[in-house]
This record gives sequence, structure tokens and C-alpha cells, in this order.
Amino acid sequence: GVGKEKYPTLPDDHLPMWVADMDFACPQPIIDAMKARLDKRILGYSAILDPAYYQALGTWMKTRHHWNVDPTTSLFTPGIIFALRMAVQTLTAPNDSVLIQTPAYAHFKNAAELYGRTVVQNPLISNHGHYEIDWADFEQKAKDPNVTLFFLCNPHNPTGRVWTKEELTRMGEICFANNVFVISDEIHFDFIRQGITHTVFASLFPEEKRIITCTAPSKTINLAGNQLSNIFFADHTIQELWQNTHLIGNPNPLSIDACIAAYSQCSDWVDALNLYLDENFRHFQSRINQELPYVNFNIPESTYLAWVDLSGAGYPLEELKSRITEAGLFIEYEDEFVANGQGHVRINLACPKAFVDKAVDLLVKALKC
Repeated sequence: GVGKEKYPTLPDDHLPMWVADMDFACPQPIIDAMKARLDKRILGYSAILDPAYYQALGTWMKTRHHWNVDPTTSLFTPGIIFALRMAVQTLTAPNDSVLIQTPAYAHFKNAAELYGRTVVQNPLISNHGHYEIDWADFEQKAKDPNVTLFFLCNPHNPTGRVWTKEELTRMGEICFANNVFVISDEIHFDFIRQGITHTVFASLFPEEKRIITCTAPSKTINLAGNQLSNIFFADHTIQELWQNTHLIGNPNPLSIDACIAAYSQCSDWVDALNLYLDENFRHFQSRINQELPYVNFNIPESTYLAWVDLSGAGYPLEELKSRITEAGLFIEYEDEFVANGQGHVRINLACPKAFVDKAVDLLVKALKC
């Protein structure tokens, strides 16, 4: 498998907690919708023509995210990484720079560099594990005339921050004052801890056209293999430009019906999932605090990914990797998140609670002297 290719010393029975998809079965309405589509026995070229698709999409955004958006301002892409690349290709010029906040999802950097653009970093500040924005640095970078695009991660991966309305407003005002276009990746927006409120960036700037919002049911309902994202455009001209780009292709018919089912029938399932994730995080933190007191971990405000500070263990990165790998745990390390992740690892906790326990057991085994 992938783990053994990347880390040959992984035992055959290792625990994979690296990639951001879930170890939970898809909810039954998704399976039923896909079976019903198969029963029609025609799987030719497909397009999103069913009004139920846009109705489900619009209702989800309104009821779960308080975002009154016209769902027909969205376009299909076969994933958000694809959309990030298209944004760089169509919205920036060869000498332009793309602003990202580090630590960062690696594909933000990769999407910019794929087309030869320069990546400019706004390092987030860790305040005892709670990440905050360095505003002076952010404004200085946004004022650089070469910076024309900002990849906003809202909620933020890997730190799990849910940016407040005030933070989002300030970022937006700085960007738009300096003519920086904002691509907001909101793929984790359905995973919010109890008591936390997520705000869709575009909802704060209803008249602003320099925004593209990236969403997908892939994380929410564990449908990454279905290769379907819904990308919302504030500017109809840019939407038309993308629509006329043949690179996008067509969604497959099963993905279309799965998305309709996800956004029209799975709200209760997502609520139950969030409660389960909340408990997984509490349990993980409790055991870490008890058994690895020199490890620093804050429960993230969003995502199902634990961003864990192992610097207190005192091991350099390569030794840390070899210890954890040989113990049988396949996770991601600081060097996979661009920069500013000193001593951190990312562990996927979207799994049965027993796997969470096993992960802690393996960490304890790996980090003991």
C-alpha cells in the first residue's frame, strides 16, 4: 500500500491515519441513491441538469451555514485541488505571487508552483497551540503588488482553526484594498466542534466579486473517490470563463446523485458524526495528557485532524519519523505542510474510538526513551 511505499519500515499490520478521509461507511441514503442510478442502466456522459441538485446544494448552504447563495453560481470540478490549479492558471500572470498561511495544505503551494508562480507565506502564530494571524505580516505581504491571489483555508488545515467573523472580515478588507483575489477553501466546514460557529467567507462580502468559494461533499460524507466539488463564483464572467474551459470535463452520474442525497438526506448523519468526533478528540486529549505529558495537543475547532506538537519529546524529525513508523503508525509530519510546523504531526481521528486508543498506544511505544 501507500504506507509501505513511503515508509518501507512500516509493519504490514500498521495503522494508517494519514490521508484526510474517514474510516466510516457512507450513510445509507448515498448508497441507495447510487444503486437507484445504477438501476437505470445508462452511464453515459452526464451534466448537472436536475433542479434537485441545485435545490439540495442551496438548502445545505442556507440551513447549515447561513449562506444565502444562488446555487447556480457554482460549477463542478473533479476536486478542489483541480480548482486551485485552475485559479492560479486563469487569475494570475507569470510574475505574480500567491499568498498562503503556514503551516499549510501542501497543494496550496504545489498549485502555485505548478505554473511557476512565487509562493509568499504568512506564518501563523501559535499561542500555546491556538493559532492566530500575524496581521502586520499579512498586510505587508498583501500590499506587495506581485501578490494577486490569496488561498484562504477556512476552516484551516492542519491547525483546525475556525476563523472568526472579525478575522475573516479583516483578511478580506486587507486583500480587497490591495486588489488580491481570494480563493476560500471551505472543504472542512461541516466539521465544527460544539459551541463553535463557522462563517463562509463570501457571506461577509455579498457585493464583492473577487471571491471563489470551494466546497465539496467529499470530506463531509466520505466521498473523496467520487471526484466532485462545487465551486461557487461571485463573478459571473469568471464562472463563464471556467465553464468554457474544456479541462473541467463532466461529473459522473453516480457522483451527481450521491451529492443530491448527501445534501438533502444526510444532515442528521453529519450531526451524529460531529458528536462522535468530539468524543474522539476528548478521549485522545485525555490519554495524551495522562500518558505523554510532554506532548502538547489542543482540540481543534474544526476538521477531524489532530495537529499534535511532539517537540517536547526531543527527537529530530527523521528520528521521530523512524520511531513512529517502526511502531506501526502511518501519519503525516511537519515537512508535509510547507513550513512553520515545527515538531508537529497530523493524525486523522475520523475512525472508530478503538483506533484512537491504538494510535495513542503506538505513540507511547514510539516516544518512550
